[in-house]
Amino acid sequence: MTSFGYDILGFGVGGASTVILPTSTLINNLSNRSNVSTSSFLVNNGTLIIPADFWLWASSNDTAALIVDTPNATIENSGNIVGKGGRPGGNAISITASGVTIINNSGAYIAGAGGTGAQSSRNGNDGGGAGGGNQSGTPTLGAAGANGAQGPDGTGAGLGGGAGGGGAACTFQGGAQGGEGGYILPGSGGAGGTFGGRSGGAGGSSNNAGGAGNAGGSDAGGPLDSSGGGGGWGASGGANGVGSAGSAGGKGIESNSNSFTLTNNGTIYGLQS
Repeated sequence: MTSFGYDILGFGVGGASTVILPTSTLINNLSNRSNVSTSSFLVNNGTLIIPADFWLWASSNDTAALIVDTPNATIENSGNIVGKGGRPGGNAISITASGVTIINNSGAYIAGAGGTGAQSSRNGNDGGGAGGGNQSGTPTLGAAGANGAQGPDGTGAGLGGGAGGGGAACTFQGGAQGGEGGYILPGSGGAGGTFGGRSGGAGGSSNNAGGAGNAGGSDAGGPLDSSGGGGGWGASGGANGVGSAGSAGGKGIESNSNSFTLTNNGTIYGLQS
């Protein structure tokens, strides 16, 4: 039956044994929901089902897409559970209760987000990590991130990626933007921008760190280096051209020291610890 807008297979919200996660407003014609805590849907020993082709996403890199705060809950995933790219990349799942079981079915993804690349020390901006790094507003679920904006000299922007976005090159006349990270699984990285012999790091593909920006000498203002590319799903962003590290990628599953049982027949990007 249907109760309170939730698809229930059981005895209602108060005693439901199994809940199929309901969608919010479609994005890119895809069923989706953001920032779910299982206690909003499940009681002890309940099962939450994420359907095939469903996107469960995080609106902030500070919060996991799915927080499992119901004791003895079972999560059965046939869709995509993804963190938000940033500094650092966000986790896909955070477990805060005991006795949790996670079943990741064939064709399904649990993906920590990519970390942001290190910014150039002068006039070039970082590549965004997979999971929408450098994006704002409604996410482009199922799509590549946007290309960066060129600097005032018309050069140097990084390209958006299906996973990590490319970093911008150093420019003389003002900062070019890095590319945005995308929401394609598995996804490939965007190319780094180029200007005057300097290139930004390429964005990382799934599970691969973003590429490092390159150094291009110096002038009176100091070293001229380019930005790192954004990390692919679950991977760190690339260093800039003078060796400053990019941000860490997010975990696929953050246990917070709670024991859990995992059956994985799909794909998980990022650490499980």
